[in-house]
Amino acid sequence: MTWIHQAYTMYTLDKKPLEYILGWVEFLGNRFTVWPVTLIPRPETEYMIEAINEYISKQDQQQTVFDIGTGCGVLWLSVCLHNTAHIAQAYLTDLSSDALIIAKQNYATYNTILWDIPLSFLEASLLNDNQLRDWVEKAWSTSILVANLPYIPEQTFEDNTDIMVKKREPKMAFVWGDDGLDLYRIMFDQLLELNASPTLFLEMMTRQVDILRKEYPEKFSFEEVKTFHFNIRIVKTVRF
Repeated sequence: MTWIHQAYTMYTLDKKPLEYILGWVEFLGNRFTVWPVTLIPRPETEYMIEAINEYISKQDQQQTVFDIGTGCGVLWLSVCLHNTAHIAQAYLTDLSSDALIIAKQNYATYNTILWDIPLSFLEASLLNDNQLRDWVEKAWSTSILVANLPYIPEQTFEDNTDIMVKKREPKMAFVWGDDGLDLYRIMFDQLLELNASPTLFLEMMTRQVDILRKEYPEKFSFEEVKTFHFNIRIVKTVRF
């Protein structure tokens, strides 16, 4: 059987996403390795990079980038590739050691462009690691924290998600909690314990923004800076 026939069988019968068959995805004009241990980057997440690029263009100082739950590394790599002269340092974290392997492979693809940006990989869950917390505090306010955490509510995922996604992509990259916000709440509470004020860029549903505004009044601001379709928002969050 030829590779084309094998790939066709994997796609049609085994419901394997094309990106996993090819082993790569194109995101904002760059190619990144993806593997079944990582989520396939979505078009809506490109809007997050656009929002970050606009923010960085207005800053007078170099920024430190923290990518929390980096997966294949597409967020921080895209930020750095578009802003090589404006990034002081980058930190990538993920709970999965397998995902970090893929992120390192993607970095290796572009290291000739990014070689002068100091980079650290860390296996950690959100901001639980003491070393990571120290890094965030040292960066103080000249830092950008990007996090495309799981935010799909459990029932929404079960009712509306394509069978190919359910069968092949890691569910934990989509769903965490009944309303999808459990990990965001943990991360916000951790940030409130730190002597730091990074600018956060997040992805979530429209109604979730309102929920967080009510739960964290006078603690964080939530500005919807980009809209994808009618229900997905890129949110810029700043601590008061």
